[in-house]
Amino acid sequence: MELTELSDILKILGHPLRLKVLLLLKKNGEMCVCELLSLLNVTQPNLSQHLSVMRLSGLIGGTKDGNTVKYKLANNEFLHKVLEVVEKFSEVEVKTRWKN
Repeated sequence: MELTELSDILKILGHPLRLKVLLLLKKNGEMCVCELLSLLNVTQPNLSQHLSVMRLSGLIGGTKDGNTVKYKLANNEFLHKVLEVVEKFSEVEVKTRWKN
């Protein structure tokens, strides 16, 4: 990857909500907007806007299942490494969609 590509990814990751969404997807695999909303304290339009930015940048992908879009992390080695670092140094616990 070129430095400009890496820089663009880091800019997108610079928003705390986007980081949290990416960590949720990393931990839970595929998730729909309704599942993400149940774990985040944001409005649906706000979440959809952030998902769109990440989808257009290629950090996440979506598959349509009827009226529902299931989002998942892209197969991007740099993204996965950055998320590992964030998990290691973050004090935020990322929830799973299932109650234990």
